[in-house]
Amino acid sequence: PETLEDILREYQKRGFLWMKTLRHNGFGGILADDMGLGKTLQVITFLLSEHQEAEEGSNLKTLIVCPASLVFNWKTEIEKFAPELCVKMAVGTAKQREDMISQLGDRDIIVTSYDLLKRDMAFYEKVTFAYEVIDEGQYIKNHMTQAAKAVKDIQAGFKLALTGTPIENRLSELWSIFDYLMPGFLYPYTRFKEQLEVPITQN
Repeated sequence: PETLEDILREYQKRGFLWMKTLRHNGFGGILADDMGLGKTLQVITFLLSEHQEAEEGSNLKTLIVCPASLVFNWKTEIEKFAPELCVKMAVGTAKQREDMISQLGDRDIIVTSYDLLKRDMAFYEKVTFAYEVIDEGQYIKNHMTQAAKAVKDIQAGFKLALTGTPIENRLSELWSIFDYLMPGFLYPYTRFKEQLEVPITQN
C-alpha cells in the first residue's frame, strides 16, 4: 500500500509479499522474526492491502488473538499505520463481548486474548472469518490445551501465526502450530511423532 511504502524496511516488504503469496496459494504460515523486527506492522500492511484489493461486499472479517497484554497494542498500531481499517477489541463483560461479536461487519477486525477466546467460543460459532492471526503463537505449543483447541475451532480462510520461538523445547510444538495453520499438513500427531519427532530427537 502506498501509505506504507516509505515506512516499511526492505525485509518487512519481503515478509508482506510472502504473506500475500501464501494466501494466494492457499497456505498458512509462521512469521518467525525475532522480537522487535515489526511482525505486527507486516501483518497490518497485509490486511490493509487485502482490504484495498477486495471487491465490494467481500467478507474481510479478521480475528487477531494475542496475549491480554498486547490487545490494546494491536489496536493502537492498526490505528497508527492503517487508520482506514476498523478495529475493535473484544473486552468488557461477557454480554458486551457477545454483542460485539454478533454485530461484526464484513470489514471489521476484532482483537481478543487467548483467555477470552476460550470463554467466548460459543459466540464465535456462527462467524466465518477471512483471516485469523495468532500473535505469540507459542501459546498453542501444547495441542492439548484449551487455548490451542479454541484457535483451531475458529472458522477462517487464511491463517497466520507470529512467534519468535516456533520451537522452544519439543518438535511437537511446531506440529501444534501447523495443526492450526493447515490441519493434516504435518500428518496426525501420532504419525508425526513416529516418523519425524522420535527419529529426529533420538538420532
